[in-house]
Order: sequence, then structure tokens, then C-alpha cells
Amino acid sequence: MSDRLDFEVVCPNNHNQTVTFRQEEFEEALKSGALVFHCNTCDTDWPPTSDQLAMFRKQFAKSEG
Repeated sequence: MSDRLDFEVVCPNNHNQTVTFRQEEFEEALKSGALVFHCNTCDTDWPPTSDQLAMFRKQFAKSEG
């Protein structure tokens, strides 16, 4: 089983994207301020919302249990 999880996000221009993280890399990117999503369709970067961050943490907690 992989320790990486896929998450579906939607860019500000309504394009669906999939991002994949290990919990450690997610937390490290978040702490360093480097956590930014990128849309390959419209070449837009955006930061995650607080709701997305909560969803990611919830999914990581589920995968551990």
C-alpha cells in the first residue's frame, strides 16, 4: 500500500486537478509556506483553502487508522 494520497481540487477557473501527497511532504510544504497548487489547464497557481487543508488532514488521519 502506498503512503501517498490523491486529492481532487478545483482551480479558481473551475478546472479539476488531482494532487498527490505523502503526509510528511504535505506538512513540510505547509509549514514552509510552499504549499501552492498549480493548474496545468490554465497555468494558474493558488493557495489551498482552510477547508481543503482540513480535508487533507482528515484523509491522512483515516489512512493511518
